[in-house]
Amino acid sequence: MVKKGTDMKKNAVLFFFKSLLKSILVIVSILAVGVISYKVSYQYLSKQLEAGKLDVQEKELESILDQAKTDEISKNLIYVVNDKQMITHMMLEICNTKTNNMDYITIPTNADYTIPAKMYQKLCVVDEEIPQIVRLSKLRRYFSDLEDAEAYGYAELIMEKLLKTDISYFTVISQEIYDLHYQEQKMTTQYAKVLDGSGQSASASPSPGEQAQQYNSSVTMKVMVLSDSFTNQLKDIAGDETKIMAYIKDQYNQDGIQSNLTVYNKIGYIESYMKMDSSLYHYWALPGEYNGKLFTVDTASASKFISDIENVTETYTTPQSEEKSVPAKKQVSSKGKKIIILNGSKISGLAAAKQKTLVDAGYTVPKVGDYTQEVLTRTKIIVSKKKWGADLTTYFKDPQLVVGQTPDGYDIEIILGTVDAN
Repeated sequence: MVKKGTDMKKNAVLFFFKSLLKSILVIVSILAVGVISYKVSYQYLSKQLEAGKLDVQEKELESILDQAKTDEISKNLIYVVNDKQMITHMMLEICNTKTNNMDYITIPTNADYTIPAKMYQKLCVVDEEIPQIVRLSKLRRYFSDLEDAEAYGYAELIMEKLLKTDISYFTVISQEIYDLHYQEQKMTTQYAKVLDGSGQSASASPSPGEQAQQYNSSVTMKVMVLSDSFTNQLKDIAGDETKIMAYIKDQYNQDGIQSNLTVYNKIGYIESYMKMDSSLYHYWALPGEYNGKLFTVDTASASKFISDIENVTETYTTPQSEEKSVPAKKQVSSKGKKIIILNGSKISGLAAAKQKTLVDAGYTVPKVGDYTQEVLTRTKIIVSKKKWGADLTTYFKDPQLVVGQTPDGYDIEIILGTVDAN
């Protein structure tokens, strides 16, 4: 009986080790197949790259340095990088040479992005260790074996996919320069929420014939803005071509700043730079939401948001305020509309003076009169249709723009307040 029991124990131990060995062999086989498959794929893609058999998008990975260009509406991706190759801040600078507007969109770097499969395969040819899910703050580190120009170029391609927009060029600045020129300000940016895959804005039961509500979502974060000292520095050279050109050249020669846009092409923006007022720059937060310490980019809404800013047709004439933390809408010109001005200030001659100002600017103001009700402090602009009157607000001090009933035969009624007498 003892011998039989001993044999059973030996058989059990032997069975256990045989099973363990089989399991180990299976695991090793799976790992070996995975490694071999990866190596074969990597070698195949490498040979395809060398043979020039990749598609147009793939070749873009190789020609990124040749794509930096000046555009009428340029988008400059700005990386702020510390001495550990971590991207601490990122923003998209939009320079509109048609309106001479400058906008900055803060992009949180504590955000993850899953690179699309096709693009990921191509990037593996560049660096086989890059993960498919990337943290924006580590984009430079993922290409640690490459020179800065190439590494930030590939990072730019990833950001183009994330934001669904074309980027004109990139600029890299050191943490030290950032600390001198920028500061952070908590802001709330409103934006149009776009439903995934639809391309349409979400809205709660819009009226028949009307578009969906334009601003129905918001994001609050610390937004990067120019420091007061840097704003004043830019003001000092505003309008002076020689000073602006010298400033641009000095920036390119400064340690801690690099770009894939040549200094020659940068100077191509000088005409627009001369007309810009740094105190009128606008700053925005990228659409998305925070989940704890991580930020999730709303890619569809972000793409539309960037497009909305690009499509602004009016020049900024007043500094941005918290209440104006939405991209300006396309405006419908009030020229050609019949306008009546009523003097609600009781200040003699004010209505006639404003009539002359608007007529000289090309507006149709055939009549002025007196407002018979209470004295107004703020000027009120009443329009008979939505989107009218926005261009008139620049001629008054913080006017109230409303849609309402206008006198027969007139499209717009302006009731002057005392504030516009000063």
